[in-house]
Amino acid sequence: MEIKRKIKISFIFFIAIIISILPIRQIIVNCDQQQKIAYITFDDGPSKYTHQIVDILDENKVKGTFFMLNDNMIVFKNVVRRLVDEGHGTGFHGVTHELSKLYETEDSAIEEFKTCNRTFYNITGKTSRLVRIPFGSKPNMLESIYNKFVEEGFLVWDWTIDTEDWKSSTDQILSNILYYARDKKEIVILLHENERTVSCLNDIITILKERGYDIRPITDDVKPKNFW
Repeated sequence: MEIKRKIKISFIFFIAIIISILPIRQIIVNCDQQQKIAYITFDDGPSKYTHQIVDILDENKVKGTFFMLNDNMIVFKNVVRRLVDEGHGTGFHGVTHELSKLYETEDSAIEEFKTCNRTFYNITGKTSRLVRIPFGSKPNMLESIYNKFVEEGFLVWDWTIDTEDWKSSTDQILSNILYYARDKKEIVILLHENERTVSCLNDIITILKERGYDIRPITDDVKPKNFW
């Protein structure tokens, strides 16, 4: 009888533990499902605006992602090092930014980004797999060229929200984000390094936080969001 009693007590204890664990697991699952993520990305740098952009990101305790041009990295080496040292996402935007040169041959696009990676390594001692194709990976890029990037291990990133900050007013930039981010749990915001972006970046971050977004840098372990 004593053995049966001990078995019964052990069984009840086991069930109690399972019941206590299940609600916690369910909460964790629900939090994961509800989490909203925003990636704020900047093209065409580094530039004279990069330090200002990074200062604003730092003040808000968030990280951005910078897709850089080869020649600009050479000019602003100290900025590139700062981005790496402070944990921002770093990737490449090519060398020429001209479609005719980018796609001059079947291999010219991939060679541009290999050049960027060599420059980045010479400056920081590190490499990156993150790339953003000028004007996006569609419609100009052939599938065969896209496949070369995948085979080389590059992670091709496009965007889900084009703020059109190169031509829009600051109010319109904010409106574009508000409109296109509605009901989206994961967004990739395209910005460029210019004065308008600097002037409204703090407001962009405030809006995203108010809407429950966790603002993160893009890293190599994140599945790329692109037009393919």
